[in-house]
Amino acid sequence: MEPRRIIWRVYHTISLLHTGRLFRHIHWREDMDIAPLFGVIITTPSPPPPTLVFWRTPPVGSYKINTDGCVKDGVASGGGIIRDSSGQCIRAFFSFYGDCTILEAELRAILDGIILAQRLGLSVLWVESDSTLAIHCILKGGGPWHVQATLRHIRHLLALDRNTITHIFREGNQVADLLASEGWDRRYYYEYSSQDLPRRHRSLVQIDRFGLPTVRGL
Repeated sequence: MEPRRIIWRVYHTISLLHTGRLFRHIHWREDMDIAPLFGVIITTPSPPPPTLVFWRTPPVGSYKINTDGCVKDGVASGGGIIRDSSGQCIRAFFSFYGDCTILEAELRAILDGIILAQRLGLSVLWVESDSTLAIHCILKGGGPWHVQATLRHIRHLLALDRNTITHIFREGNQVADLLASEGWDRRYYYEYSSQDLPRRHRSLVQIDRFGLPTVRGL
């Protein structure tokens, strides 16, 4: 436990981690000025270029459900919208879930959307979410124990050989994001028809319907 020996071992370990690319730019954060003392040269990675994100209409004869979950201050909500092949709103909803994780909120919003679609007699569904983890758990399995019942329910209702579930970036999921935030604010379940959808929601629906992109990465 001699000081020189400890200093040498720290220096040697950091050098090995850097050489093996286990120490990356993000690990230094506020300590980049001392990195050269350990023989580490930090280069700031270039941000990815902006990309355009489009919402796509479902094929003729099918319906698309976009959903989103929201957690603020440990309290969760969700929301979603069902649209036809012309991009018109069929029904939208928001819901309040209380104390749960973001993964659980995302999955419960997906489940609520599927249940609503089936209650309306809609089949051939395309489910879209901005949660890659939720989609992975549905398609590939896994996930914590407390979401397994929800996952089983989703798989039971969603015939994956006939229906589709895909990922979309948050920038292309703005209507569902707005509805999920509304569920957090209002803290109850509510459904909108196409006629009583609020003006801000309708504006976002029209942007999607006309194929106008949103920009990701600015």
